[in-house]
Amino acid sequence: MSVFWRLVLAYYIGAVFFYNRTFFAWRDRKPALAALVQVSVYFILGTGLTWAYLHLPWPLLGIWKVPSIACLAAFAVFEALNNKILVYRKGQQHYHALTFVAHDTLALLFIFLCAPTRVLYETGNLVADPWVIFFVGVLIVTKMFNVFIYMVEQDMYGRDYPTIDESFVTMLMRLIFYLIVLLPGWRWVIWFVAWLWACRMARRNRLMDFSRFALYFSAFGATAVGFLTKWSFYLQP
Repeated sequence: MSVFWRLVLAYYIGAVFFYNRTFFAWRDRKPALAALVQVSVYFILGTGLTWAYLHLPWPLLGIWKVPSIACLAAFAVFEALNNKILVYRKGQQHYHALTFVAHDTLALLFIFLCAPTRVLYETGNLVADPWVIFFVGVLIVTKMFNVFIYMVEQDMYGRDYPTIDESFVTMLMRLIFYLIVLLPGWRWVIWFVAWLWACRMARRNRLMDFSRFALYFSAFGATAVGFLTKWSFYLQP
């Protein structure tokens, strides 16, 4: 499953560049050029992160054994199309969170169907690269949760796009929750409670401006991702 996790990491690194209002506006103005940029970035990221596995045949959609480069090209084109069709469609008024979840689900399913599972057969381990999974977790709790929370709140009450300051503060808050869970033993519980209390006080005193939903989804969502990451490290011999 090494290729799977490395392609997931490539996908989420791409999301850092392509999940923002500036890119969406540019994409609507110059769709062909934006698509070319996305295909190029996804292909370069995918190739770079899976370099050690390019000699293997890859299963395109789990059906045809094809050269790895062909699968990487399909991955890049699919992600560009997926982004165009499901993420921030021009004129979209509702169901932003639902389309975000659908977009991510399709992306991960496509990656799963195109990634060779040789390492899984050889080791029986779903998480052969714990450090890759660690960085996947970092991107999920920072960038992806940031986008998801914004889209949920936009559906709920039409909130404005978060400012750079708000995005940075909330991403940092979730990253700290994520890292706390990775502490050994049970000491993380004490730090989790202390950090949650500090964030609640900061929100109550208007030192940090985010909703109650953002606070608790951040705390428990980042904790859940942290547990999965911690589990991947424990599975190593």
